[in-house]
Amino acid sequence: GASEVVRVSERRVRDLDEHLAGLFAARAQANFSVGWVDAMASGASLGRGILETAEFAPGLAVPPPPKRRRILIDLPGFVLNPLSIRAFNRLYGARVPQAGRESVRRLDVFLYPLDAIHDWNRIYGKKGFYQFQCVIPDAEAPRTIREMLETIARAGRASFLAVLKTLGSAGQGMLSFPMRGVTLALDFPRKTGVEELIVGLNRLARERGGRVYLAKDALLAREDFRAMYPRHAEFAELLGRIDPTAKFTSDQARRLSLTPARRA
Repeated sequence: GASEVVRVSERRVRDLDEHLAGLFAARAQANFSVGWVDAMASGASLGRGILETAEFAPGLAVPPPPKRRRILIDLPGFVLNPLSIRAFNRLYGARVPQAGRESVRRLDVFLYPLDAIHDWNRIYGKKGFYQFQCVIPDAEAPRTIREMLETIARAGRASFLAVLKTLGSAGQGMLSFPMRGVTLALDFPRKTGVEELIVGLNRLARERGGRVYLAKDALLAREDFRAMYPRHAEFAELLGRIDPTAKFTSDQARRLSLTPARRA
């Protein structure tokens, strides 16, 4: 059965092929798996990072919650630059020994590592950041994730870390994000050229039969959304019956034409 504690295994992986092979194997065997990718790496090292798997460990003592830290100020924009991000990724990878390591962690700490830092979003400064996450079907994932990481590395706009995960099956909701495939997620500091970069990634996800996670979306085009979510009309029709005057709406709903025009 489930527990509050997991036994975590971490190992370095050299490139994207090794990363994806490890994740596909873990999907069939492990309770949890995640790949932390150095998004600044390119060439033969593209996709390198740390593969983590975790198994429930009932019966083990629950470690105390970690001391929570706080980001006290909005960091100035110049702090996040390709050099500082590259240095962070090098240090992040080096924390795991060449032979790998195992540890015991609280389940909540494993699942939500950023929650240990209050106001972590402030590292991106007052301009904030965009989040991007897509899922690509298994068959298209290797070449598509490679193209995305190459594009991101060339642009030099990536966040500290990119995250790879696998999904097992499609969800039942009309606008459910999951499908059997691989997800790529990362943050982009809000700087010149980032919007165009994300729009290009959105388009590539659509072309390869994938979709973008709506909970993190700020830039998806209506046409891309409709191609990615084939039940969108069914959802909009239901929404129109429940809320015909669009009392509940959002910038995203208007951009994607999910809600009817508000009546005077």
